[in-house]
Amino acid sequence: MEIITPNKKVSRESDPMKAEPAPASGAAANQIVTGDRPRAGMLSYKPVGALLAGLSVLRYIAAAPSPLPLSQITRDLKLNPSTCLNILRTLTQEGYLIIDPHSKLYSMGLGVLELLGGALAQGGDFRAIRSITDSIALSERVTVTLWRRVKRDRKILVLESLPVGEMSIKMAVGQRLPLLVGAAGYLWAAYSNLTEEELSDQFRQIRLERRPTFRDFMDEAQRSKQRGWAVDDGQYTAGTTSVSVPVLDEKGEAVFAFTATMFSMQFKPERAETLAREMARPAALLSSALSYL
Repeated sequence: MEIITPNKKVSRESDPMKAEPAPASGAAANQIVTGDRPRAGMLSYKPVGALLAGLSVLRYIAAAPSPLPLSQITRDLKLNPSTCLNILRTLTQEGYLIIDPHSKLYSMGLGVLELLGGALAQGGDFRAIRSITDSIALSERVTVTLWRRVKRDRKILVLESLPVGEMSIKMAVGQRLPLLVGAAGYLWAAYSNLTEEELSDQFRQIRLERRPTFRDFMDEAQRSKQRGWAVDDGQYTAGTTSVSVPVLDEKGEAVFAFTATMFSMQFKPERAETLAREMARPAALLSSALSYL
């Protein structure tokens, strides 16, 4: 988290997740880059076979309409069974795939979203949403962020809108935080399939400036669920206050959360409902598009 003052220029290009690569030198500098994959005979480097095999597995499972068994993946991709099994185990361990322990079928995991943080933040699928969050950040003088759950205990920042000409709080797009920190943490505790035991384990591991008891935390999560938004008034980071609203899927679980963050001296209790109402607009828009993401 970084404090930005009005005399410090902030641009999306300055975000380290979006920094342009350094110019190439030598023969590579003259290479024409297109959206197509290079064809055989056009490569100026030696492909890494293990990496290509792993990518082929990811692409194949991502394109499949339903989870797949090891035997089908091995057969269709013409991979050595032992090699394919090791690739699947590695991708599962890293969170890029999920295996059903009973059926032994593989499907895509949420870990791939970590690779998309920078790309998503550049606009892309969230272009229409960004225009709304930019407007909220400007009119309410707050930092508006969009977080996505990527693991059972982690969330990633995929979008940020800063107020123009104001001292503000800046966060790094692509950064990951424990799922239960901040105002959004109450929402993920309330709108998730996590058991109370899992929530308790996660709660014990997070660092908070002002730590409530786990029971008080869960009570606040339930109050947040009843009203549809949550507030963290300095529990996570002293001197800051955040308000969050969830983006729910068809099962009623929070997939994303919009958060408005400000200095605590800017906050009054009556602002919470106003900010929640403002963020409900992009939340409804994103909820309706979840099936396309």
